[in-house]
Amino acid sequence: MSEITSSLHKTEVDEKSPHQGDQNGSKLEGLVHETQQTHPSSLSSKPSVTALSASSSTVHTNGSEIAATVPVGPVIVPESTKEKEITRIEPPDGGYGWVVVGACFLNNFSMLGIMFSWGIFQQLYKTEVFPGQVSAVSWIGTLAFGSMYIIGGVFSLFAAKIGYRKMILIGSILVAGGCVGASFATEVWHLYLSQGFLYGLGAAMANPCILAAPSQWFVKRRGMASGIGISGSGIGGLVFSVLIQKLNASIGYRWCLRVLAIIVWCSMVISGILIRQFSATGARAVNVSMKDIETMRRPAFLIMITGVLLTSFGYFAPLNLLPSYAVDHNLSQSQGAMINSFLNGASFFGRFAGGIFGDRFGLVNLTLFCVATSALTTLLIWMFATTLPVLLVYVILYGLMGGGFISLLAPVLAEQFGTGSLTILVGVTFGVNGFGSLTGTPIAAAILASLGGGESSGDDGTAQGPVNLHAYKGTIGFIGGIMALGAVVFVYLKCKVGGKHKASHQA
Repeated sequence: MSEITSSLHKTEVDEKSPHQGDQNGSKLEGLVHETQQTHPSSLSSKPSVTALSASSSTVHTNGSEIAATVPVGPVIVPESTKEKEITRIEPPDGGYGWVVVGACFLNNFSMLGIMFSWGIFQQLYKTEVFPGQVSAVSWIGTLAFGSMYIIGGVFSLFAAKIGYRKMILIGSILVAGGCVGASFATEVWHLYLSQGFLYGLGAAMANPCILAAPSQWFVKRRGMASGIGISGSGIGGLVFSVLIQKLNASIGYRWCLRVLAIIVWCSMVISGILIRQFSATGARAVNVSMKDIETMRRPAFLIMITGVLLTSFGYFAPLNLLPSYAVDHNLSQSQGAMINSFLNGASFFGRFAGGIFGDRFGLVNLTLFCVATSALTTLLIWMFATTLPVLLVYVILYGLMGGGFISLLAPVLAEQFGTGSLTILVGVTFGVNGFGSLTGTPIAAAILASLGGGESSGDDGTAQGPVNLHAYKGTIGFIGGIMALGAVVFVYLKCKVGGKHKASHQA
């Protein structure tokens, strides 16, 4: 303040003039003296008097420049300047964000719930509709998951430009169309195109939006919000595993697929209407920028997607193989469906609890714990499980841990790399995840077939006795071993970024 006063004194002595500018300079000097004596902090605290701010470049030049450019009295900041000062909008950590979470839950309940019940259809197809084509049938569900994640990685690049709502509404038509098309299938390749590719394509349009949206609206409760949204798939899998079994028995699998088409279309349309994007800058990212490319080249991101890839090779295989495993070990088809329901129910609690505990103990820490525990339970429990109680113990533990792993990926990306590129990063990460799921289950099925397993069920679907236990041991060893390698990579990620690191860059 003293610099401003002395500068004004100097100007008054050296550049006296009868013009109005000098008079304004004297008045401005008095205004500065008066403000200094009465409100010494007002010049810097009130944005409306920006010409007298110590940060103003004109104040530090010379007095005549101030007198010539600053009128007497406070100067109103132009609206354009005010807009430039507001560079970030903090997520509300609630509000409409909870509606978005609910919309994501509803979408996942139907769209992913049906996909996670694929094991029921697989058992039906291989024993009644297309008997003896185990490997061919296993590709249907894998194609749906793989298409959703891999093509979803591509769709994520322009999801923000098109808008989440349009993406989900278009996707709802394709998903429902896949179910209707499958109801008229007479060959396995018909199911590849309908229940596999078309369903997966529609899910690919919606999934990046559903995964990214909750994390955009929350910071402190980001893990919990994301976990609630994605946990809809666990509840959906639990409900649809039972519903599909009942509908297949009462009206046949063809009409069952048509009923599912109506349910999933209605759910996705409601979700698409309710969902909204949130941007910290108030603007949408419509193209891939160099910042996005640099983020994807960062070592931490490359380490993370490597761990995701290895884990995904084994993650989806139990979901697809457990119903057949149960039947091949003297359990009924209804018991196999019940095992699948328990797996999906546990997955719901895992997805929900994963976000909550991730916020508390660290998102990276809990991701590592989930992957490592999933591998250990597969190798130590499923490897030796031949009875229903032991299998139920396994699917509950695996569902809890596996559900937590999936629910934590988007929050980890938001925490480590910010929300500005979140839709793209989620798409790429889950695209890598899709590649692993696309190839992991067929590899596991091929290992099973090469060792002489998986063909013990009779024409009526009843079990004919355990096949070759060593065949399943080889398959389970592959599933658990590849996930254990993924856990090792996540250990390296934890060492690289820290288990409870909170990134500050959100833009």
